[in-house]
Amino acid sequence: MTEPRKPAATGHGYHLAVMADEIAEYLMIDPAGTYVDATMGGGGHAARIVSMLGEHGALIGLDRDSEAVQRNRATFADDKRVRVEQAEFSRLGEFVPVDSAAGALFDLGVSSRQLDARERGFSFQPGTALDMRMGSQGATAADLLGSWDEWELSSVFRRNADIIEARRLARLILQAVESGAEMNSDLLRKAVEKLPGVRGDNRNQLLARVFQAIRMEVNDEMGQVESGLKAAVAALRKGGRICVLSYHSVEDRKVKETFAEFEKECVCPERQPVCNCGRNHRKLIKILRKPGLPTDAETGRNPRARSAKLRVMERV
Repeated sequence: MTEPRKPAATGHGYHLAVMADEIAEYLMIDPAGTYVDATMGGGGHAARIVSMLGEHGALIGLDRDSEAVQRNRATFADDKRVRVEQAEFSRLGEFVPVDSAAGALFDLGVSSRQLDARERGFSFQPGTALDMRMGSQGATAADLLGSWDEWELSSVFRRNADIIEARRLARLILQAVESGAEMNSDLLRKAVEKLPGVRGDNRNQLLARVFQAIRMEVNDEMGQVESGLKAAVAALRKGGRICVLSYHSVEDRKVKETFAEFEKECVCPERQPVCNCGRNHRKLIKILRKPGLPTDAETGRNPRARSAKLRVMERV
């Protein structure tokens, strides 16, 4: 079997594979099993999975970003065990039969390559156009800012980034939009700077949360997470595992809430005095009681791993 070439994750601008050793330990239960990398990105995690596969094992990799798909198809072109598909991970069920997968991995958020590429519109470097799409379909951030009203935009800020001054910030941004200001990162930065109490030391932190909130709405990230995790649970065989890396509290909360639904033994209505469902509906158990965190050594090598949390569940 030909070994895959070195993945793009280590040298072409994608972020380094976060907690790769820990994920390999928890995920790889069967070398002959089928695994899903639902967020293939630069291929770092995929390469680790493939290195632990046996001759009859398989990896199905998904990514909505055409550039990531092309790079991974080239990287793993000589390995027949690997299949790479361009798709949102909410479509996982289209590629993996029910009760068939030994494991699934979700590395949520945005890759370093996407953040650093100005043409992708994720960066708040001066003059960056507001795109923020992880793929090439759908409305851009600029399109949505041109269509939202104050209530809608403030709801996006509260829902996706827990921003306290959501209403005031939404008003400032939409005033700039209505005045004809150019739809780029400068518009958002100037609106943030007008908020009372915003100083140099907290401006960029708040601006990052503003970009996060809008980006998550552009890409329906929370809807994708819920749909993707549910599809993965359905795809797992008994004893199969699912590993999820999240990078901020809103993301992690959605993962936790989605998993909690699959941990319930009883699905009767809460006010029903007697259980009549059989109390046999649990589909997942925790492998890690608390989220796993990167080591100090890893965050020293890779500062973008600092906020990572790893949740691991097993199908029962």
